[in-house]
Amino acid sequence: MIMTLIVVLVLVLVVVVVVVVVCIIIILASALCLALTTAVPQQVTKEPIAIVSYNNEIRPEGGYQWSYETANGIKADEIGTLVKSNDPENGEVIEAEGGYSYTGPEGVPVNIRYIATANGGFVATGDAIPVAPPIPEAIQRALDYLATLPSTTEGRGRR
Repeated sequence: MIMTLIVVLVLVLVVVVVVVVVCIIIILASALCLALTTAVPQQVTKEPIAIVSYNNEIRPEGGYQWSYETANGIKADEIGTLVKSNDPENGEVIEAEGGYSYTGPEGVPVNIRYIATANGGFVATGDAIPVAPPIPEAIQRALDYLATLPSTTEGRGRR
């Protein structure tokens, strides 16, 4: 009987110790989370990069031209031209052509040119722009074959 009582007391003591340890762990974890979420971020102050050239011209006919270059080699330029729109609701629209260049983090020069038109949308070109891999030959043959088949949706318009 006494042996059973001792075993029960030891088990109760073990449970109490485990509960206390778990509570301490939870309190410490909560304190750590609170400290991390309320910590003041370190202020990183960087020297401003000087602009070595800047041009911004608004033309009377509605076009524009701007360009700039910074001391760290970033360059950008754009020319906007006012053109007649094919859309009767928009008499004239601006079409833009321009680009930018900089040196990437790995030291590789990045040069991007772009054009934006009402009919063609925005199209950018440059070595840094990803290019889709070529279509595998078997898939291209299947696509070519499918293009020769008659449409299966002809005459199925909405009613």
